[in-house]
Amino acid sequence: MATDQNFDELSHRFTQKIYSGTKGKVRLALLERDLDETLGQRLQAPLSILDAGGGQGQFARILARQGHQVTLCDHSAVMLESARQGAAEEGLDHAFEYIHSTIQALPEPQQPYDLVLCHAVLEWVIDWQALVLSLLGQMGGGGYLSLMFYNQHSTVFRSLVRGYFDRVVDGKLRGNGQGLTPINPLLPEQVLGFLKEQGMTVLCKSGIRVFHDYMHKEIRDRRSEQDIITLEKRFSREEPYRSLGRYYHVVVQRS
Repeated sequence: MATDQNFDELSHRFTQKIYSGTKGKVRLALLERDLDETLGQRLQAPLSILDAGGGQGQFARILARQGHQVTLCDHSAVMLESARQGAAEEGLDHAFEYIHSTIQALPEPQQPYDLVLCHAVLEWVIDWQALVLSLLGQMGGGGYLSLMFYNQHSTVFRSLVRGYFDRVVDGKLRGNGQGLTPINPLLPEQVLGFLKEQGMTVLCKSGIRVFHDYMHKEIRDRRSEQDIITLEKRFSREEPYRSLGRYYHVVVQRS
């Protein structure tokens, strides 16, 4: 029987492959830009934030530094401990509460969260619609959801340019659950349609890493990190580049 992914065994690889290089820095820079521009003045006052499946807490610490209170939930005890250590090293313990749980098992909050984050989780679960409904259940009226997920369009395009034609023809776009390739890449239009069916208003849509992952490694290593981030920001909301991002980020609000 298929089960949702747990990152206990992959925590170290996750750090090395994602956040030790430009990949992770592009992700964090675009997520921060999107929230800053979308929420605007709302970010000036302390918010109650749920980082659902927050992993090692890299993005949560950005928000904690701004004075927000963050509840970080993760299914992986190893990831959660790494998040605790990261917050302690920055003197941010006071800004965090930690919950060792799947997102689906989270209790209804006593006070709904102002902002719910769920980044790079949706593509690791079997029933993504049920997960989205769980996230919406944590929000109050006027609350925001920041949702980033692995983009199936990018998976198809990258397979084509690499010559993996059989993989595309046979529809073999899923990871096997043994590594860092997601088990369930998603179509942005399908996710957006489901969010709208739940009465959510879409405020922002961005592609995350719209060209970085397609660059030849030798060329990527020659270019400055800041130049890559600057151009990723420039093209992240323009079509057709947005739809080719390795990840797709949306910010929605409940009316």
